[in-house]
Amino acid sequence: MSWYRCLAVATLALLAPLAPALAQGGDGQPPRIALVVGNAAYRTAPLANAAADARAVADVLRQGEFDLVSIENADRPALEQALATFRGKLARGAQVVVFYAGHVVQSRGRNFLVPVDSAPRGPVEVARETIDLDQLIDALIVSRPASALLVLDAARDNPWQAGLGAGKGLAPIEPIEAVAIMAPVAPGRITTETPGRANPAIDEWLKAIRTPGLDMTTALNRTRDAVSRTTRKAQQLWISSLPPAGLVVTPTGRPVATALNTTRAIISAPPPPGPQSDQLGPYELSFWETVSKSQNPDEYRAYLEAYPNGRFAGLARTREQFYRSRLQPAAATPAPVSTAPAPTPASSTGSPAKTARDCDDCPELSLIPAGSFEMGSNEMFEFEKPVHAVAIARPFYLGTDEVTFAQWDACVAEGGCSHRPGDRNLGRGKRPVTDIHWNDANAYAVWLSYKTGRKYRLPTEAEWEYAARGGTATAYPWGNSVDKEMANCIGCNTQPRRQASEVGQFPPNRFGLRDMAGNAAEWVADCWSENYRSAPRDGSAYAPAGCRERVLRGGSFNNDPRYLRSAARFKYESDVRFYTNGFRVAREP
Repeated sequence: MSWYRCLAVATLALLAPLAPALAQGGDGQPPRIALVVGNAAYRTAPLANAAADARAVADVLRQGEFDLVSIENADRPALEQALATFRGKLARGAQVVVFYAGHVVQSRGRNFLVPVDSAPRGPVEVARETIDLDQLIDALIVSRPASALLVLDAARDNPWQAGLGAGKGLAPIEPIEAVAIMAPVAPGRITTETPGRANPAIDEWLKAIRTPGLDMTTALNRTRDAVSRTTRKAQQLWISSLPPAGLVVTPTGRPVATALNTTRAIISAPPPPGPQSDQLGPYELSFWETVSKSQNPDEYRAYLEAYPNGRFAGLARTREQFYRSRLQPAAATPAPVSTAPAPTPASSTGSPAKTARDCDDCPELSLIPAGSFEMGSNEMFEFEKPVHAVAIARPFYLGTDEVTFAQWDACVAEGGCSHRPGDRNLGRGKRPVTDIHWNDANAYAVWLSYKTGRKYRLPTEAEWEYAARGGTATAYPWGNSVDKEMANCIGCNTQPRRQASEVGQFPPNRFGLRDMAGNAAEWVADCWSENYRSAPRDGSAYAPAGCRERVLRGGSFNNDPRYLRSAARFKYESDVRFYTNGFRVAREP
């Protein structure tokens, strides 16, 4: 290792213990963090005031010395980048303000933020093109702020809601501890927008938060009274709950000028980082902070593919080589007895056991025999075509169930996984872990490999479909019809669940695997491809260099039965988490 790489490693090691102190700021005050989004330039439903209101809010927050992420007219990649940057700044005990002006659609009782390049006319487009508001709310809950306010200036009529079922404006939002939510009108109602005319709710709120020393609780009460008065009770401000005391936008002695007289710094739909990203911008920093504590070489490879000349490229290459080299002996060298319980013994004939579990916290595994099958489908989507023969030459183990919260939490407790996803107040334990991105899943497999001395990984797409079919050629593992109580999905159950169930609640397939259809969507190893024309025929993963999108299989509790077919496949950005996405692990025999 060269001297400057040694210096970089040493510097990071010295700074690591100071991170909590640095997060508090130089004056010892709690961090002040803000996110402002103003989406107005929609192709089919442009908004007159959303961008201007967002600029005014950003100006006030900036002068209040908030650490601000501000973005305007964001398409989905830009909005996801902004959210990722904001999440990376959140710290326990922070004071937080989030402002979103733009369109929202509601689907199945939840709210989804609409990027400017989206036209979500059905559930498929909602899942593919929008961003679940719960991703933002969950990030706030997990960070445990001292006091936070989320302003949703989004209760507007739009041309898409009619295709998504009944409902107008915002879907109901439950009160959340330490996080207040404000909207111009109550859920289920809409406001109309007049070009050049101020939104009274936002206008009055801005007046309140510009007042030096005014606590947010008082500011919200003042705003509610002013809106009712100025509209003669025609519009009533909605507040989920009042935030804890202490959130003050304009500290005493720092009067804020009007928005028209301030300098604005706006990010307008930034492109994703490209190969020439050699300066340390907020997106590179956010990416690096996500992977910097990982022991997974694939995460450092993902950083290098996005930023080959980035500020941390040298360190990333060193860590990738180091952690990849540690995996090589793990497949052949048994781990110490104290950390790696003996694997389940093979059968008396010398062949691998039909089930295995390598440690108390490890997933149970089912043996999948070698064989061949016809992969894909010519009946529904282009990206499932063409049907092609695939040979699985060697047996392998696959998780009997999806990885659970309990198993994931063990990885977090031992330092192998850095992300602790929220459970949406549904409970952890045996429910499949979700809100996991592809890099997280690989980090878990690396931890299992290190812990047990076995080679764990994600299954390839071909292995997954072969295992899901269990020797069948039907649409679903159990047949061609959508039989009730065979899986957890929308339309699969007599009593709708609309959330992930504990694993193992439904009958296994012929290989003994459970929840291969529904419950949590499952990451696999492959890069996304628009069809199977270049797909490997030997069961290996399709993995061209530099891919950003990975494959998900099996559908989830939030999908209808079409997306639970054994051939169904989806794509998602490998470094983006979503509340329906989880995984199961594969292991060499």
